[in-house]
Amino acid sequence: MTLGPDQVWQAYNDAENARDFQTMAQLVARDLVVTVNGEPAVSSAEDDDRAMRHLIGAYPDYRRDLVEVLRSGDRAVARWRMLGTPVNGPHLDVPGCSIVTVEEGCITEAHLYYYSAALDAVLSAAIGDI
Repeated sequence: MTLGPDQVWQAYNDAENARDFQTMAQLVARDLVVTVNGEPAVSSAEDDDRAMRHLIGAYPDYRRDLVEVLRSGDRAVARWRMLGTPVNGPHLDVPGCSIVTVEEGCITEAHLYYYSAALDAVLSAAIGDI
């Protein structure tokens, strides 16, 4: 049974919240492309892994709660809220939205939209200026 894009995105989110990096890697394409607020942010599965490990390192209890996930063709749109308590720095509480494209059971593109200087600082440290 092939998973729909909404199910793939939910599986990725579940793996992220469980710190299951192996499953996360299986759900993204090697040449994954991610933009944040319209700007290039991640250009490979390895970049995604590095960014997520850095985010979880900065916020050990990090989680992303899903508010809503919609499906249209090979895309899913998700509203979410990232939450976490930092080792140092401001508490993470970031609402946002992702639009993902899924091909052959893998996320090939993800476009994230949110407003948060705290998350920008963590991602910049992990993958460079965003």
